[in-house]
Amino acid sequence: MKFNYHIIVLSFIVFLSSLWFETGAYAQIEGKIVRRIDVRGNKRVDKDTILFYIKSKTGEKYTASKVNEDIKAIYGLGQFEDIRVEAIDFQKGIKLIYIVKEIPSIREISFIGNKKMSKSDLESEIDLKKGSLYNKNQAKKTEKMIKQLYMKKGFFLASVQTKAKRVNKDQIDLIFKISENKKVRIKKISFIGNKIFTDRSLKKQLSTKEKNIFSFFTDSGIYQKEMIKADLLKLELFYREHGFINVKILDLIIDVDKEEKAIFIKIPIEEGKQYKTGKIEFVGDDTFFDKELRKKVNLKEGDVYSLSKIREGIFNITELYSQQGYAYADVRPDRKVNAQEKKVDIVMNIDKGRKVYIGKITITGNNKTKDKVIRREYRFNEGGLFDSKKLRRSKERVINTRFFEDVQIQTSRGEEEDTIDINTSVVERSTGTIGAGVGYSSVDNAIISAQISQENLFGNGQKLAFTTELSSRRTDFSLSFTEPWLFDREISAGVDLFNLKRDFTTFESERRGGGFRFGKAFTEYTWGNIGYRYENVEISDVASEDETNFLKNETRVSSRITPSITRDTRDNRLNPTNGTKEIFSAQYAGGMLGGINFYKLSIEKSSYHPLFLGLVGMVHGKISYAQGYGGDVLPIYERYFMGGPLDLRGFTFEDVGPKDKSGDPLGGKKLLLFNAEIQYPFTDAVRGIVFYDRGNVYGDGNDISLTSENFSLSKMRHSVGIAVQFFSPLGPIGLAYGYKLDQADGEKPAEFHFILGRSF
Repeated sequence: MKFNYHIIVLSFIVFLSSLWFETGAYAQIEGKIVRRIDVRGNKRVDKDTILFYIKSKTGEKYTASKVNEDIKAIYGLGQFEDIRVEAIDFQKGIKLIYIVKEIPSIREISFIGNKKMSKSDLESEIDLKKGSLYNKNQAKKTEKMIKQLYMKKGFFLASVQTKAKRVNKDQIDLIFKISENKKVRIKKISFIGNKIFTDRSLKKQLSTKEKNIFSFFTDSGIYQKEMIKADLLKLELFYREHGFINVKILDLIIDVDKEEKAIFIKIPIEEGKQYKTGKIEFVGDDTFFDKELRKKVNLKEGDVYSLSKIREGIFNITELYSQQGYAYADVRPDRKVNAQEKKVDIVMNIDKGRKVYIGKITITGNNKTKDKVIRREYRFNEGGLFDSKKLRRSKERVINTRFFEDVQIQTSRGEEEDTIDINTSVVERSTGTIGAGVGYSSVDNAIISAQISQENLFGNGQKLAFTTELSSRRTDFSLSFTEPWLFDREISAGVDLFNLKRDFTTFESERRGGGFRFGKAFTEYTWGNIGYRYENVEISDVASEDETNFLKNETRVSSRITPSITRDTRDNRLNPTNGTKEIFSAQYAGGMLGGINFYKLSIEKSSYHPLFLGLVGMVHGKISYAQGYGGDVLPIYERYFMGGPLDLRGFTFEDVGPKDKSGDPLGGKKLLLFNAEIQYPFTDAVRGIVFYDRGNVYGDGNDISLTSENFSLSKMRHSVGIAVQFFSPLGPIGLAYGYKLDQADGEKPAEFHFILGRSF
């Protein structure tokens, strides 16, 4: 229990003074027998508690020294502001009466004048509470705490006064009268002694900012003591990163102008001399050549000395060793400062330790997913040599299965000295979907979609899906099954069945068929696929006057093989922030396979790069070419169409490419597309996008005024806009609004797009 020590000491001195006088008055009772001991004046503190601390006992002789000890002990409880003792004759002896006056408790705590801070905010920050004992020093301390709270909010001139109002003999009300005054902001931050760096460049290193026109909204210009302390450390690190190894940031000079209601801060700096990097040596091990180790340190002789680059180099070197099994490699830098030449020589002392092997591998959290589905994504095995690079890649692969919301891989020392145990903990996500939705697209109008799918069938990692989309322009049904690890080998296999009916304005098509596909990993990031698809295609609703050798009412058979190669280094397939994806694909139809003769070739690449403030930059390019052969022309249903949420946003397929004499789209044999995006991932499931799209399809037609027969960089449509993408249980849901930068006659200036189940 807290109490004021100084008040107790003072009261005790007063008591001793009075006792000195009483001693003379009661000298005649010294040595008399204490017949009874009583306590008066106590209300809050139990009588037995007080008696426990009294060492004078009935039946014993009275001594003044023992009574003094009693008073000290009772004061020590911290519950009383005054204690005195009376002795009266009683039964041929004396009765001692200990008369106490309890410290009043706080009945209520109230605040007056607090407009910028609520009562609840203040009460939550102070130590004093209702029911606690009143203590003047504690009240003064609370005053300071309240002032500090106001200072953090910029009320640098706030003042606080405390009033203790006696309610009754045992209670008081505590009132804090606050004068907030106006906010005082930092008007100017300046530096003393800086010769190399300007005030402007140094201010950029500070989180503390001067008052500006946006201060009303951003709260910039507020003086915060803890933030200033951190800023001084940032300044010191900034100088050290530029070779000033002896820099000193001195105590702040703070001037508060009460008339201007402004704070002026001056930061004195002793820069010292700038040091360059001297020789960098590597000693202690010869596993790697010096040339290999030097590549890991982004410093060379003559560069400005940088401590962070040395630390980064140490990390890179230990990482290099850990990839060779030396998990506990230790790199200790020795710094030799040459003050005369203003250089710092570095000697990297390398202790690689012993090679370490994988011990036990455990998996937790997978209630549904079988262990083997996770283990097969590992790039390591029990008993194998430890490799930190493979450890990171294994985590990426487990994440990219998309079966888990969170994946953590942790290491710990194994039972043997040269082993490391690895534990993978996962949090499973829902991979099964039964749902339906209603959406809208400017092309398809109302869209009804339904899906029954399981991406982790029976916990085996297999995918089974049935989907349908119904709108005014399409009636699509599809059923697919995928086994990603056929016979527990890194070979994928799949089967597809489909019935797709669509209205392309110029014609209607209905495609029924199916196919199968196989895939195999060539390298860690490269995958090869080959598939076969057979379909029956019915073209209808072509006006007789519009029929051509590639556009006519007919039923054709298509039989094709579809080889492709994919290289994917993205860090996260669901929500990438770094890496690339490259696809080369081809289609060969007809010939010995039967059906119509044509082929298609396509190359595309997407690249992701982290920017700043959590933003991610993405660029995507695609080029495609298609042609008939063996006397067959490329049918219209195999031509390329562009416009919509998957390629050229802001346009519909009716706007892009060659058109017939009625102005309806004919598609093209060639395609060029470029997309540039700045993405912001609000969460793992939601991201906002600002985009620029540019593209076109090329070929022959009655009207090619907005395109050409051959590839043309100058003949490309383009748009800008915004988009939002959600990852829902039904799959990706995309909303996009694109604005045409080259609106043609008869076109809408912009288009709104909605898509369900496919990524942009």
